[in-house]
Amino acid sequence: MPAMTQIPEHYKTEFGTNWEFLVQQEMSKLKDRVTIEKVNGKEKSFNQLSPTTMTKVGTRAGDTVITDTATAKRWLRPYPYEKADLLDQWDSEYLGDIILPTSELMQNHAMAYGRACDEIIVDAALGDASTGESGTTVTPFDSNMSIAVGYVPTGSPANSGLTVAKLIQAKYLFDLNNVPERDPKFVAVSAKQLQDLLNQDKISSIDYNTVRALVAGEINTFLGFTFVRIDTDFFPYDAGTDIRTICAWSKSGIKMSDSGKQSFMDVRADKSHAIQLRTVASIGATRTQEKKVVRIYCDESPA
Repeated sequence: MPAMTQIPEHYKTEFGTNWEFLVQQEMSKLKDRVTIEKVNGKEKSFNQLSPTTMTKVGTRAGDTVITDTATAKRWLRPYPYEKADLLDQWDSEYLGDIILPTSELMQNHAMAYGRACDEIIVDAALGDASTGESGTTVTPFDSNMSIAVGYVPTGSPANSGLTVAKLIQAKYLFDLNNVPERDPKFVAVSAKQLQDLLNQDKISSIDYNTVRALVAGEINTFLGFTFVRIDTDFFPYDAGTDIRTICAWSKSGIKMSDSGKQSFMDVRADKSHAIQLRTVASIGATRTQEKKVVRIYCDESPA
């Protein structure tokens, strides 16, 4: 006798009662690697002194030689950011055994805040800076602090991803411009750039072992840089050329303003008493000096 054919239609489906997060960068990885400044008001300016030189005194009791010291201003402007979710009044009842995700949504907001901090820092490192007396002058990135996608120490240029040679050149640019050795230096990379380093054909055994430990997460320093892996999408990418732009910087080379994350849970009478979850922050960043940030172009063309 055959089994009843309609029984499977009544099979029960069990649903999980909790919520889990899809994979994502869960916190800011760069905020502790820049200089944090408190901004009271809509903006803050920083006064800067240019390098100067001394003159040799060649005459006894002669006139004092007066030379002006050039000054500059750099501006930091925070902007408000927010993330909000709305839960209907009846969601908790209609979900049955499934728990309303209020706590999980707040955690999700916190993760979004952390990623926003990192995106703003990368944008400040590689983008335009506000300068001048009133902060209306736009100072673009200094092309002299760039490392070409085809950079090689010797021979014919050839497009490549992140290489040890490019990192050595980044260190050279900092040293050439007298960025203080005491100023911590960082390189922000994605998983692809770490893979590039490991896949180099011409790399010494000592460097290879160091890079292998770097990729494995056993260490995070190489050539005087602390490496920080962040979300790939935070870096500029040219889809036409498959070139991604990453950056290296000294800690004093980027200033950031962060009011701190604030979260609210309110009942919205104007939305049929729905529950509103809202997280806000006022954040902004700027490159402080062109000589303290290096731009590195990396080829991400398929092999």
